[in-house]
Amino acid sequence: MNNKIFYIFIFIISISISSMVAQNRADNSDTLSMYPGYSNDIFYSMTDGAVSNIPRGGWEIAFYTSAFSAGIIINEGNGVELYTYPNGDTSVWDNIDTTGLHTWNKLYNSPEYWEDGAFNRNATGHPDYGWGVYNMVTHSLIGDSIYLINIPQVGLKKLWIVDKISVNNIYHIKYADLDGLNEISSEIDVKPYIAKNFIYFSLTSNEVIDREPSENWELLFTRYIDFTFDNTGTPVEYLVAGATSNIDQYANKFYPVANDYEDWSAKPFDSLKNVVGYNWKNFSMATFEWVVEDSTAFFIMNDAGDVYKLVFTLWEGSSTGVFAFNKELISLSFIGNDTKKQHFVSIYPNPASEFVNININNEILFDGKIIMTDLSGRIVYNSTISNSVGNTSVAININDFTKGIYFITLQSNDTRETHKLVVQ
Repeated sequence: MNNKIFYIFIFIISISISSMVAQNRADNSDTLSMYPGYSNDIFYSMTDGAVSNIPRGGWEIAFYTSAFSAGIIINEGNGVELYTYPNGDTSVWDNIDTTGLHTWNKLYNSPEYWEDGAFNRNATGHPDYGWGVYNMVTHSLIGDSIYLINIPQVGLKKLWIVDKISVNNIYHIKYADLDGLNEISSEIDVKPYIAKNFIYFSLTSNEVIDREPSENWELLFTRYIDFTFDNTGTPVEYLVAGATSNIDQYANKFYPVANDYEDWSAKPFDSLKNVVGYNWKNFSMATFEWVVEDSTAFFIMNDAGDVYKLVFTLWEGSSTGVFAFNKELISLSFIGNDTKKQHFVSIYPNPASEFVNININNEILFDGKIIMTDLSGRIVYNSTISNSVGNTSVAININDFTKGIYFITLQSNDTRETHKLVVQ
């Protein structure tokens, strides 16, 4: 290809890109509804809009689909409550005493990590994953806890996650009324659903619910529990309505900024669940209306590496569940701003027992940090990488680490990627 043809080709590509971005900017608003009482969930694609708008009810618990995960969540957005039974282990299954239930601590899903569900909140580290203990011989998890689950319009039931046969990706659970009546034992085969994040289960109908869309999506508009802190520093939980990011999706937030702000690379992207969250709006007691922060901008990166700007413009509240936002395609991945592709990270082996290798496939100069935290957020490893070009590999000695789940975060001026590591 001679230079003249090459530059004509580049010119055509540039015009095409400009046209695509301009077209997106010309039609950049969307109005959606979660329906009155925020009763529906909306799975949303920045490219294609709402790919699914379905009732939030119909399930109580859901299982993370990875064969080597112990993550189990509850439908807290629909009012489901979970308690660990404090008066004994599974040997007292037939004799449940609910005296003092109102003083028991409720268990919540993590607002930051999808895999850290309500059933995992009592985890102390490998081999204890909250609801069960890892068996070194079979590699399965054996349930060692009884739970009480409060289901709206149904009431309290006792629940036992009996085990997970990890090699087959199958759960066994048992649940019944508190007096032992209506006891049901179920086997839940997760394998048919591994292309999705979770497989959902209804305790009221004893059936698997396949509710996640097969189409790509970046945001889930829903209700969930998040936390703030009171004047004493004590965390206080709130049932909120907002947006949660899909697993391994990247977003960042800028506040306060002008309406025309587009410098998405000025802050690292984050893969946490609640980057967009809920607190970009507030209820005005003066006008008794919801007020949206017009100086807040979010940037969302999809799987292709395209970056969208998202600015909320309306939130009507629970009476209608209607909300609106503007979105703009700011950067296409092949323009050269694909931060996610520039910093590709692989972690191996995973699970690991002695060493874990972190490989950074990096085509530019890299200055950043590798931070490793446990489930409580405590930093157990922190290292700086500077001026490395090409493939960079870091080996971490984990011989002295307590067995369990950890999170490895690669952080630079451009991005932030978080990966889970299992230490055996």
